[in-house]
Amino acid sequence: MINPLTVYRRWVSNYVNRLYLLSGYGFNRDFVAVIATYTPIIIVALMVAYALTLVSTVRNALLMVIIVLLIDYLSVLMYANARVYVRSSHFERYLVNTLMVMIPLVASGVTLEELVSTLATIERDPYIAREFRLILRDVREGGMDILTAIRASLDRVPSRTYNEVFGLIAESYLLSANLADILMLKLEYLIRNRYNKLRSTTQVLGLFMEIYLVAALLLPVLLVLIVITLSPLGPIYFGPIVLSPMLVLLITTLIYSPIMGYIIYLLIDSVISSIE
Repeated sequence: MINPLTVYRRWVSNYVNRLYLLSGYGFNRDFVAVIATYTPIIIVALMVAYALTLVSTVRNALLMVIIVLLIDYLSVLMYANARVYVRSSHFERYLVNTLMVMIPLVASGVTLEELVSTLATIERDPYIAREFRLILRDVREGGMDILTAIRASLDRVPSRTYNEVFGLIAESYLLSANLADILMLKLEYLIRNRYNKLRSTTQVLGLFMEIYLVAALLLPVLLVLIVITLSPLGPIYFGPIVLSPMLVLLITTLIYSPIMGYIIYLLIDSVISSIE
């Protein structure tokens, strides 16, 4: 009979090990594994104790401990996942620059190990440079050949672009004498995709600016003009509130327009952040 606790611990261990691998060994695996494994068990036990305890002071103390443990548990998991996300974003954003440096080196006839060693030295992005150093470590200390080390790196890097580029290198290095030409085609594809994304982003930003002009600037003026035009016909009610031109002007100026401007700012910032 399978022990549920054993299955649970194995599942958590596999999950933490996967995050540890994708983060490039970027956090303390044992610490995260202990927190991720035992904190939920302790929280459940404390919740049972909270439900069975009748003394209010003890219940309050148990509740505080449960909240603290839950915050710690979520913080540790968020930290581990954030390390993976940040690493992935660096590869997606800056690998094109690395590829521009790689192509002349490949065309000059350097070996794969010399290529990785050079890139580990001159690469400016710390996350990408660290991955090249990990590949060299697998070769020089782990006893792997360079192609095996690169294939192991593909499992370690949570980036589609990196997997496409270095998967192509691993598959084509021994089969094609025109690896530089193949990488050049890949570079052109990546640049064309980035250009298309930039063009679509520009169109979205233009749409947001039009929405901002209409919703945050023109609409308040239109509302004030409508109230001024209709006020001679009698009071205008918005629920229990009697709208006057001055009241509408104050509401739109002090409340509506700043809120709309902040919302548009958040939308524009999220769009720009996606292409950086």
